[in-house]
Amino acid sequence: MGGAKDRLWFLLNRMKKKKVISEHDHSTELKRCLTTTHLTFMGVGCTVGVGIYVLVGVAAKEYAGPGVLLSFLMAGLVTVINAICFAEFGARIPKTGATYTYVYESASELLAFLVGWMTLVGYITSGAIAARAWSGYLDSLFNNYIHESTVHTLGKVTLGPPFSESLDFLACAYEIVVIVIISLGVQASAFISTVLAGVSVCVLLFVTIMGLVIGDYRNITNTEHGGFLPFGIGGVMAGTAACFYAFQGFNIICMSAEECKTPGKSIPRAIFSELLIVTLLYVGSSCGLILLVPYSKIDIRAPLPSAFAYKHIEWAKYVVSIGPTLGISNLNILNLYNISRHVYCMSSDGLFMKAFLKVNRTTKVPVRAAVVMGLLVSLFALLFDISNLVSFNVISIFLSFVISNGILLLSRREERSTSSEDAENRNVRTDERPLLSSDGRVSEPRTGFSGLADRIGLLYLVCLVVFTSLGLGLQLVSGIDDLLHGRVLAFVCLGLLLGLLVFLSVLMSTQTGSAKHNGFSMPLVPYLPVLSIVINIVLLAAAANVTGVIGYVILVALGFGIYVALVLFSTTSSGQNSSSSVVEGKHEEETSLMNAQDDDDYD
Repeated sequence: MGGAKDRLWFLLNRMKKKKVISEHDHSTELKRCLTTTHLTFMGVGCTVGVGIYVLVGVAAKEYAGPGVLLSFLMAGLVTVINAICFAEFGARIPKTGATYTYVYESASELLAFLVGWMTLVGYITSGAIAARAWSGYLDSLFNNYIHESTVHTLGKVTLGPPFSESLDFLACAYEIVVIVIISLGVQASAFISTVLAGVSVCVLLFVTIMGLVIGDYRNITNTEHGGFLPFGIGGVMAGTAACFYAFQGFNIICMSAEECKTPGKSIPRAIFSELLIVTLLYVGSSCGLILLVPYSKIDIRAPLPSAFAYKHIEWAKYVVSIGPTLGISNLNILNLYNISRHVYCMSSDGLFMKAFLKVNRTTKVPVRAAVVMGLLVSLFALLFDISNLVSFNVISIFLSFVISNGILLLSRREERSTSSEDAENRNVRTDERPLLSSDGRVSEPRTGFSGLADRIGLLYLVCLVVFTSLGLGLQLVSGIDDLLHGRVLAFVCLGLLLGLLVFLSVLMSTQTGSAKHNGFSMPLVPYLPVLSIVINIVLLAAAANVTGVIGYVILVALGFGIYVALVLFSTTSSGQNSSSSVVEGKHEEETSLMNAQDDDDYD
């Protein structure tokens, strides 16, 4: 009985612990050689791919119609708001691991593992989407002969969502080839990514120009089939959630922080430059697509080639098929490489199977991680429908951004508390009353908004913002018709929810302070992080479906079970990880101060 209590107590303590970033944050075995230009092209190379080449057709035909132009603009704006959060973390913690490392350093081990698990699920589904997209484009060069032959020989799959109606053996075989390539080692990846990104950019510019020159502008107005917004504002929101996936790729800039010369400056600049380039390309190419073919006649398996086939321009069909095929090939190779690095990073922290720590001495690649994860991607590509894979991936992305912005708010509170402690230790009088003492209790009671915020606590305020945003999202998604018809009750509910969000933001403004590190920091805290949380949850409510939510809950529960098993039954994680890579309480705060000082010296 005592042993069970000890294990439970140990588990609870492990859940709350944080990862220590060494005081030598800027020392690394990697060579710091990447500039802002390098990072920008890497971001473009990992962003322009399956998202635009496939999802532009899904978003236009099934969600927004010609309004997909607005969907891409809104998705780009939301991505910029989210990227600001990552830019601050990248400037403060220039280490590989991206979201997983940020959460592990700032929050707790349990939340870091769940974020890492969600990221892993996102990588796997992204790889499966890319494999299916690659097979679709290659098959389009042969007039869908491979797909039709498979259905004719084996028949259709009748299992229902999330499974596809047909097995995609071409995508499965392609992913196995990618496994072999990754296992042999990836050389000169930055050069390959730049070259293939250039091919993709040229294809999108070609689509834009051809659409503007030979397109039919009546496809934009769409007066005979519902106008510019045939699915209404709700369709644009759903299309925004789908297009949002197409902008994901700037994470590789954060993953490359240890190889950057000046991460504090280059990471923010590269992120914003990359997003500007990608947004212009996406809006232009989606406009060209709509001009070439009416949205209702788009082939979602290969939207760009089918658009030129609709115009009977066969040579252009092959041009836009070869470009995406090469670009998506590069994306899938980089995706599996990222999966192997991500799994290896979690394994080194004791938060994943120890077997994945095995690194090939010749290729310097974690081969076991690449093979196992690649086989999972191959299985997903074989069985699952691309729209359901997108649903899984979008849920993972949105939740990751919500958590990251919430963690940023909490980290601002910790930095402000530390600053107050330093002022007390130096006996310096300030106009600002200290919020917390060193033991975490209120040292001087405050009144008004500040006193109310102190009693509630910043963590609970963030949770209230999340739940209020969820209510707002459900209101906008399910009650959009009531709002459009001017029903008073709908507007009253909307006003109450928005008012509550503003009130919570004002309360949080008394709990958060400015960043205590040099380099880029998110402005307008807490208002901009709260806005990001609200937008992500609203889009999540618009994009999620019952199948995706249930499946995702099952995956998260499975991840939690894996975490408990690793903590309680691993022979190495309980000792090594708890003693060397995680600490709690005051030691963590002191380390954060040392890291901040190192950042100042480095910059």
